[in-house]
Amino acid sequence: MSLIPNTPYEVLRFTNPVLKPVVPVLLWAAEKLGLWKTPRPGSASDITQMGVLDNLYWVFKSKNLVRLPDPELDTSEFMTSDQAQISLADGDGAQTVTLSFVGDILRCHRADVARDEVYAEVADLWFRSDLSIANYESPVTTQPLVDEVIGDAGPPTECASEAQFDALTSYGGRPFDVLNLANNHILDMGAEGVETTLSAIEARGILQVGIQEDRADPTRIKTLDRNGIRVGFATCTFGTNGHSLPKDSARAVLVANLSSKHEAPDTGLLKQQIREAKQSGCDVIVAMIHWGYEFEMFPRRAQQEAAQDLADCGADLIVCHHPHVAQPVQLYRTRDGDRIVPIAYSLGSLLWGFGHEAIARSLVLRVAVQKTSDRTRLTELEIVPVRARAYEVNGQVFQKVERV
Repeated sequence: MSLIPNTPYEVLRFTNPVLKPVVPVLLWAAEKLGLWKTPRPGSASDITQMGVLDNLYWVFKSKNLVRLPDPELDTSEFMTSDQAQISLADGDGAQTVTLSFVGDILRCHRADVARDEVYAEVADLWFRSDLSIANYESPVTTQPLVDEVIGDAGPPTECASEAQFDALTSYGGRPFDVLNLANNHILDMGAEGVETTLSAIEARGILQVGIQEDRADPTRIKTLDRNGIRVGFATCTFGTNGHSLPKDSARAVLVANLSSKHEAPDTGLLKQQIREAKQSGCDVIVAMIHWGYEFEMFPRRAQQEAAQDLADCGADLIVCHHPHVAQPVQLYRTRDGDRIVPIAYSLGSLLWGFGHEAIARSLVLRVAVQKTSDRTRLTELEIVPVRARAYEVNGQVFQKVERV
């Protein structure tokens, strides 16, 4: 018997008594008819746009992952399985900085995490780099913790205590250097959750990106300097599950219409941030995007076109999250032919509460950046697959991350 559920479908809860017997029948019919082996065209990702068919499709995917790509997707520049580590350019610069990225970090509602145990076998993958970066999705709160409920009552609530935050975001006393908060769960505990999360982050010397202190200045870029190289972070989320900060709040979550069922992704805010990063003298610009379609193993064509446009606009590296599964990395050559921009369409979830092999698996992306007198470029790229695993100690279930 598995210590944690395999997929979200196994823990679905229905408040509508009619849906409980009907949904399994509809899913059985969809499976028998061979529907949705490729992404459903025109489906919604943002909860505020999801209709009955969108919700049924989400439930279907939570049980049967969509493993085939959008027929219009161009996969010609996707990295293959034997390209775990590649050289992008000659590396002879006087100044070098290494960056490591991991995917979504969520509190494990069906298991716990023990501090300095959860990352004991993998922490070197990111903490030996000059900068370690993650997407953090469980707001820290002083309110009573809420369990994650997946069902027809609305999107699940994510949250964590301060002790859980430390276990999720640090190892051996060293925290991640950067946490992205522009994601759909950051407002799950309201304004208090935002403030408590920001306080915890500031107290540990972490740079947060995705929440602006001044809502009137959404394009102000966040930067970090390492080894004489300035790294700028442009970031945005497709939505916040219908939640919003109070109108009198000075803060703002960076949100754009990135996953609409009606129109192409709106990358205007990200482009403004990229332009400001250039004007601020950033040597390398990282775009971190929270978007896409959950439980689909490939990005949509519209995402690909938008990401390539951001690369042509000046992003040097694009790192994405939200689908809860890992998606391919594309090595995109910009239209001017001058740069190769890695686009990681989804790193997957570093930690969540499900055991399915594709949901528990995620990617660690490591890049090296070198600066010479005339230019800065990415010189090396490495992808390392990892997996979250549940284990039991004295009747209590925990999770940790291991190499695959």
